[in-house]
Amino acid sequence: MSRTRATCADFPSCNAEASRRLMRGIDVKRDWLYAQTRQIEVDKAVKRDPRLRAAWDVWSRCVAEQGFTRYPDPVAAYSDTAWWRGSDGNTRHTARERATATADVTCKRRHHTAELWHAVRARQQTADIAGHRDRYAAGLRALRAYRVTVADVLRRLG
Repeated sequence: MSRTRATCADFPSCNAEASRRLMRGIDVKRDWLYAQTRQIEVDKAVKRDPRLRAAWDVWSRCVAEQGFTRYPDPVAAYSDTAWWRGSDGNTRHTARERATATADVTCKRRHHTAELWHAVRARQQTADIAGHRDRYAAGLRALRAYRVTVADVLRRLG
């Protein structure tokens, strides 16, 4: 019996079968996930950049001067456990949290923190792509193969 959209939900193996079909011919670890694994290394390099570290220090002092915690960087501010998050990712939006967020944005705008952060990340990504061109190209070929398979499935479904 062929599995249709209506019957597929009743079979636990259907999802695994669909994934196998969509990923056919793709080396998931080597090609499909390559860019994601490289992003970890790029992020480490970005965090070590002296210009960005200096910008984060200026941002941090600015936030502290407004009466808030002196975080080492904006990621630490975002992930502060003081901002309880529900399973949906939303916080309670307390007055203190909103005021801290306002200080964060004000300081980022005043000192162009986000722009510098973006520029440093873009430079690191460009260097990483140039240094690993063949591997990124393989990832792109895997993505294109996946899209062809999805397009074929959609065409068959009508």
